[in-house]
Amino acid sequence: MDEKIMKNIKKYGFGLFTFVLIAIGFLIVINGVENGVNSANEYLSTSMGGSMDTDSFLVIKQGYILSNFIFGGILLLVGLSFFCMYLYKFLKEMDVWDE
Repeated sequence: MDEKIMKNIKKYGFGLFTFVLIAIGFLIVINGVENGVNSANEYLSTSMGGSMDTDSFLVIKQGYILSNFIFGGILLLVGLSFFCMYLYKFLKEMDVWDE
């Protein structure tokens, strides 16, 4: 019984992992602007004592937003790539492409 459970975990665990990566990446991209603005506001209040010129703040805010988009995009791309590999392997094991 244990061998069968472990085999199923190996078989479907990677697919579940890819869905988790895709979901986290998608959520980070969707909430990238809001999280970037919140991070910039937190930086302003903690590191700068609440005072900074507008141009510098806008540059920092855009940097935080961009970093959220890049990180979310990387997670999304890796998750989708792994999912494609998993789907190919899964369908190959099911003999879908055999004639």
